[in-house]
Amino acid sequence: MIRLIAIDMDGTLLNPDHVVSEANKEAIRAAKAQGIEVFIATGRSYQEAFEPVAAEGLELPYICMNGAEVRDVTGDLLVATYLPEKDIRNILSILETYNIDYQIFVDKTVYIKDIQDQIDTFVQLAEEKDLTPNVEEIRREVEDRIKRGIIRVVESFEPVLAEHPQTIYKVFGTSFNRGNLDKARAALQEIPSLAISSSGAGNLEITNIQAQKGIALEKLAESKGIPMEQVMAIGDNYNDLSMMERAGRSVAMGNAPEEIQAACDYITETNSNHGVGLAIQQVLQTEETN
Repeated sequence: MIRLIAIDMDGTLLNPDHVVSEANKEAIRAAKAQGIEVFIATGRSYQEAFEPVAAEGLELPYICMNGAEVRDVTGDLLVATYLPEKDIRNILSILETYNIDYQIFVDKTVYIKDIQDQIDTFVQLAEEKDLTPNVEEIRREVEDRIKRGIIRVVESFEPVLAEHPQTIYKVFGTSFNRGNLDKARAALQEIPSLAISSSGAGNLEITNIQAQKGIALEKLAESKGIPMEQVMAIGDNYNDLSMMERAGRSVAMGNAPEEIQAACDYITETNSNHGVGLAIQQVLQTEETN
């Protein structure tokens, strides 16, 4: 019996056009109609996560920034887990040593120094999924996010660090140089208070060791009196592993790397073919026959 479902966004709930398909949307609504709790569990900031989901008329709670933040269905903040202030300078120093571009997540805003870095992030994610990125379309989307304040371009991160020394949720590093990424990852993993994951081969997601999707999901389930064996987690990448390992039913997308698929109980269709909706429908049909 499944009573709670946690769903990743990029490469999972969202199709390659970054839209929730009708099949996925209807499956989520069907699950909710049967009393199943449905959560978004994403590496995105809240505003970046909320908009494409709300645009489809779905009202859901959110685990954001890999578990650093949890918000209820109205958007109210329930849990905030920040990077340790003592580690911030060390994190940035390591990334700069290996020429890793990075972004800083504070509240609902992502701070960047160069718009091209943000464009490159989306280009990388598309290429890793064997898609041909429309660079101009990506540029327009990034520029729109800047206009709406979701992304803020700064000349220097120093004012951000000075204003928000204790309330930085996540640092997100990107590079086309995989060797440098591996070296930076190894150095960051030497800091015991940090969790290092990734949503793609070309990035590093750095949060507090307590800010992981699996930890946040486990606490949420406990608060609702739902044992983890009654939880299903659906995802496609390494930052989903912590919740896949804890959930009673783990589902990998058909577009997930082989290592992620091997770690899960089930493999569904790709995000192009409504894999989330099919995984949910399978659960609903199984429970109807029991």
